[in-house]
Amino acid sequence: MAYGLGRVKAWNHAMTALSKRADPWSQTVHQLETIPADTGRIAPSQKTARAESAFVERLTRDWHRAHPQPSNDRLPFPQAIVRVIERPSSATALVYWSDPGNCHYGYQGWRATTANAEGVCSLSGMPIHRGDQVYRPSQRDPKPQNAAAMILAAAMPKNEEVEADVHG
Repeated sequence: MAYGLGRVKAWNHAMTALSKRADPWSQTVHQLETIPADTGRIAPSQKTARAESAFVERLTRDWHRAHPQPSNDRLPFPQAIVRVIERPSSATALVYWSDPGNCHYGYQGWRATTANAEGVCSLSGMPIHRGDQVYRPSQRDPKPQNAAAMILAAAMPKNEEVEADVHG
């Protein structure tokens, strides 16, 4: 099994890029997608190749269905950098919020509540439905620029003094 130099470089580049990703399952699925069809085989039958391709396709589709990724076009504040700095209690959080050209809150207090409208989690990008348990910026006068923002309670880190970040 002799690999061409270009193929080895491409494979090394793909592996380097994959090593920077945090999710091992995504890495595995991505590796399966990037393996050249003729790697490790002499002459697979077309039937075997189609079956393997269909398997990888189904595996990838199922993974993406079960683990949707945040999409910046769904986020109400797509440029915002959101970090949970601290959890003083189970009903409160201190959040770092920076939205270029809009607002910046270094230690903004957020409180647990129930969503009264549909939305998108600012931390995970997951959809929020009316009635979901969420955290929102504490209301004060004047109303904060990110008053409409919500974080799903399920996406909020459970540990106190834990920092979570998805946009930065």
